[in-house]
Amino acid sequence: MSELRRYWGACLIVAMIGVHACVIGYVRSRIARLSTVTSTVVEIGEFRFQPVHNPTMVYHFRLHAVVEPAKFVRGRERLQLKRMEIVESSEQMLRQIDTNLLDDPTQTEIRDRLLEVTLQHLDEPIVSRLLITDWLQLPVNALDWNGSSQLVRN
Repeated sequence: MSELRRYWGACLIVAMIGVHACVIGYVRSRIARLSTVTSTVVEIGEFRFQPVHNPTMVYHFRLHAVVEPAKFVRGRERLQLKRMEIVESSEQMLRQIDTNLLDDPTQTEIRDRLLEVTLQHLDEPIVSRLLITDWLQLPVNALDWNGSSQLVRN
């Protein structure tokens, strides 16, 4: 008992530090769950086209729009409503594109042109940039009669 009287201040400080550490740990774990950032990317569509100037090749890719975070809900709705118009205009543009632009590994010019087409169909500039994924360039003879690829992906 005399030991407890002697070190009561130190025990109190250790107990306060323990409680404080528990509270800080709980608050940090709650904040970590809240701060999970959701993606602001909306898929516009999948494209497969054959340029007029190079009928021996078929190109395939997926197009995604990065929407302004503050306008994400409205942007997603507008993109879904105008999706078919955007796809149609984009396909028309892609069929007529210069084949030299298709060889660019960064696809900067193609993305800029597709962004122009996309923004033409929207009321406001809610799309900040476009992403191209799953880029595939195939010779026409690698496709069967119904347009599906005979190549096997690993």
